[in-house]
Amino acid sequence: MHQKLLSRATAIAMALSLLAGGTAMAAKYTIKLGHPLPPKTGLHVWAQFLQAGLKARAGDRIEMKIFPVSQLGAIPRMIEGAQLGTIEMIQMPPAFFTGVDPRFGVLSAPGIFDDIPHGHRTVHDSEFASQFWKIGERKGLKMIGMSCDAPTDYATTSPIRTLADFKGRKLRVFGSKFEIETLKRVGATGVPMPLSEVIPAIQQKTIDGNKAAMVVFVPFKYQNVAKYVFVAKSSIICINKMASKTWFDKLPRDLQTIIMEESAKADAKILPWTEKLNAKLYKIWTKTGGTLTELSAVEQKELRRRLSTVGEAVLKDQPRVLKMYKLMKKVAARTRK
Repeated sequence: MHQKLLSRATAIAMALSLLAGGTAMAAKYTIKLGHPLPPKTGLHVWAQFLQAGLKARAGDRIEMKIFPVSQLGAIPRMIEGAQLGTIEMIQMPPAFFTGVDPRFGVLSAPGIFDDIPHGHRTVHDSEFASQFWKIGERKGLKMIGMSCDAPTDYATTSPIRTLADFKGRKLRVFGSKFEIETLKRVGATGVPMPLSEVIPAIQQKTIDGNKAAMVVFVPFKYQNVAKYVFVAKSSIICINKMASKTWFDKLPRDLQTIIMEESAKADAKILPWTEKLNAKLYKIWTKTGGTLTELSAVEQKELRRRLSTVGEAVLKDQPRVLKMYKLMKKVAARTRK
């Protein structure tokens, strides 16, 4: 009898030991996060903020690896990978997700945001976020965060000082109808073109400049080919932070919570960081041979007037997208300081 009790006690001890071992060897989840920009940009630093937060709270249960400069593939391939679950997280501007759902494109509309903090307040407002952030879920993409990283400017081969200086210019744009219509309103032509082709096109005089941000102009040394930057004050580049919904839904509930909470913290941290970065980049631009120009107060007001109806004009035949645009415009008006 004593021997049976001893054997039973030994068996129980072994079972408890195995259970304890199983807990200690909890499943380890790997996150590959891809984005198209170099390190030391807002996208990369946001990812580092998230990486540090996950490490502090989840320890070895999550290992996060960051892949900048499209190492995981071109932007369309990264989006497809996230939808399929082969890439866990991606970051890029909403305009690139219009193939998933055209409502993502409303963030490209001009004349909505006054500055980066205004954009941040709008995209994080509960009324807007409760609808916009859910757009991609039926297509396998879960929004975990958003940031507004930079104002859009124009780098051109000759200066733009007045609205009349736009007339006849051919300027590279992402390709959204908003951007093409924006340039029409000032007498210029938007030319859709991949970023990698822009500098050769400027050198060959195929185009007269590029609509982008200082985070592009400074690292790629645009001052050597298009040294005049026009500070337009008309639109902001915001960034979607997306997780593969297929992957995310399979995570333990506590890890889902940690990811969403740490993403929110990263969104808050990146706002002051990007403001400082943009101020630094403008200074670097002028120190390295570039120039900055702005419109007079009267002409800036006229530019805003011309652009104020671009959204309605582009979306008049797309009621679902127009509804999202009007919601964004309403929230932006409410969050304006």
